[in-house]
Amino acid sequence: MDIQLLTQRIPVGISQCAVGDPVRFNGGHKHSKVCTQLLSRCFELHPYCPEVAIGLGVPRPPIHLIVSDRLRAVGRDDPGMDVTDALEDYADRIAPQVAQLRGFILMQKSPSCGLRTTPHFKADGPDTLAHGAGLFAARLREHFPHLPLEEVGRLNASDIRENFLTRVFAYDAWHRYVEPDPRPGRVIDFYAAYKYLLLAHHQKLTRELGQFVSDVRALTPAQFAFEVRGRIMEILAHLANRKDRTNALMHSQGHLNEFLSREERAELAQLIEDYRQGLKPLSAVLTMLRHYLPRSPHQFIHSQVLLAAEPAELGLCDFR
Repeated sequence: MDIQLLTQRIPVGISQCAVGDPVRFNGGHKHSKVCTQLLSRCFELHPYCPEVAIGLGVPRPPIHLIVSDRLRAVGRDDPGMDVTDALEDYADRIAPQVAQLRGFILMQKSPSCGLRTTPHFKADGPDTLAHGAGLFAARLREHFPHLPLEEVGRLNASDIRENFLTRVFAYDAWHRYVEPDPRPGRVIDFYAAYKYLLLAHHQKLTRELGQFVSDVRALTPAQFAFEVRGRIMEILAHLANRKDRTNALMHSQGHLNEFLSREERAELAQLIEDYRQGLKPLSAVLTMLRHYLPRSPHQFIHSQVLLAAEPAELGLCDFR
């Protein structure tokens, strides 16, 4: 599998209020400059507002979620107004459109779009029982369990933004490389290309995935592809840390050592150690690894996505 840098914007869904459209219940918006000015450099944003789409209008009576026989979306001031089925039916109707997206950015705390922060209230009082997903977001997750999802507000944090970008890039790459021809061989090639990036996110889960991939005959090709994609997306959902990244960088160095002089090996090892201690940025190590990469004739190390341009190097992590 050849590493390919981003050449066109990736289609990603987004809550419509986050792009600045006045579609909230009070006629306002929640414009996110991080999304429209930064992430739009690599994402083609497709806005959706479930509550407007089901005919609630702007402005509209607010709704909230209550826990009764099931989670329901009802009017905050008029409990007789129940739009539960309408919101879920809307998610079902647009599923073919969402299937073409490679991620979805959702408005936090929204009874329709919240991902993890939406209050779930008691049916007989004002107390909050829990916080979780809104009805539209939950339905999306049912239809597309591996689709990268994130809340607008959390994307203000550079590490979470980098993680979401990494997941979207991987999900898009899967659909370009594996989805048209999901034979086990192509699935294994994809896993192999992502191996060191996966190690940078979670070493234990990556080792378990490696063991799973080695027993390809245990499942049908479709089941195997679905399971591997799910595990890859699960691993990438963990934030990469300095310790695991250092381990992945050292693995990469191991493939190059025989092609380096003693002085070059020492310089690279010291640079990786400086990164581990927080003295040098990741980009410095990646630049040096890429500099030595042409010396190796081995396709495995050339295919490693870890050594491709990362979100920070594309200028997608720092925003002022």
